Amino acid sequence: MSSSGTSMKEKLFNLAVSNIVSNAVSIGQRLDLFKKLSDISSEKNPVLPEQLAQAARCKERYVREWCNCMACGEIIEVNEEEKFWIKEENVDALGNSCFELVMNGMMAPLLEPIDNLVECFKKEGPLGLEYSQFSNFQSFMGTMSQALHEKHVVSDMLPAIGNGIVEKLEAGGVRVLDVGCGSGFHSSLLAEQYPKAHFVGLDIGIDAIKQAKERKTKAGTVFNNLEFIECDAGKMPKIWTDSFDLVLIFDACHDQCRPDLCVQEIHRVLKPNGTFAMVEVLGSSNVFTDKSTMGSLAAMMYGCSMFHCLPVGSNCSEALCMGAMWGQKRAVDLLKKCGFPEVRVVDTPYFPINLMYCAQKI
Repeated sequence: MSSSGTSMKEKLFNLAVSNIVSNAVSIGQRLDLFKKLSDISSEKNPVLPEQLAQAARCKERYVREWCNCMACGEIIEVNEEEKFWIKEENVDALGNSCFELVMNGMMAPLLEPIDNLVECFKKEGPLGLEYSQFSNFQSFMGTMSQALHEKHVVSDMLPAIGNGIVEKLEAGGVRVLDVGCGSGFHSSLLAEQYPKAHFVGLDIGIDAIKQAKERKTKAGTVFNNLEFIECDAGKMPKIWTDSFDLVLIFDACHDQCRPDLCVQEIHRVLKPNGTFAMVEVLGSSNVFTDKSTMGSLAAMMYGCSMFHCLPVGSNCSEALCMGAMWGQKRAVDLLKKCGFPEVRVVDTPYFPINLMYCAQKI
């Protein structure tokens, strides 16, 4: 028996149930079923699955099975007439694409190359996995980044960077590089907010850059202060030396095979007194400490690292094999070794899984 009084068999069974319910939650989020259910029902006016199916333009039989799973999993409510609704206090969490809801969609893209990952574990197996083996991961990360960061990048994160960054962006004439930009969410968000500044998004993924180049302003027009480049972050163009006022990385340093080469390149392309801000996964560099201070979040992030970040960051013989949970100590040590002697660690409570590291080029 565990300290909670639950046997290991019970714990394993509960994990299996949670896995099923979590993936069913993801289906509801992708099909907007929670939002539709909250729009047409309440405790006083519950609805039949056929009513939800009609509102969501889905097949009734599939929607009925989904409702049954959600009710038995205690996500939505059901009465004896088999009518369903969402508790009023849960409408906001389920009806909007909050971070916690979106996170339930992570397992499907992570498990796509599961058989290949199993081979990576073996002594004589491959070193790691290619980014291209995760065909839907970039799209998911774009959705998750938006849910996690959209409300706080401009209002909270940028002021926390300091060095007059907000004022410089507003005044214009500055160049900003977003390393590991993925599908371009952060770059486009900032480019729209600060039209007088110029933004460059860089990513090694062909599909990611293709998605990024399709981004438009909220008005549907083409950006005139934003460009995207497919490039290895460890081998940036030579003409970029001393050319950027601000370089940003959002959760994209730890899964590179050679993050040290990336940070060295960032140091090179920054102007003197330029600013580097790296948003990375929360962690201490010690699993015992992480377990004690982060609880179940630590288990989730170590697991995500095992499925994706570690294998893509281990896929060459010279790889440093950091993983998502490399943590504060290793991150600060790496930045210092790569040319940033003074590193400021900034708490980001508005980003619940992150810390931010800020440094200037001297």
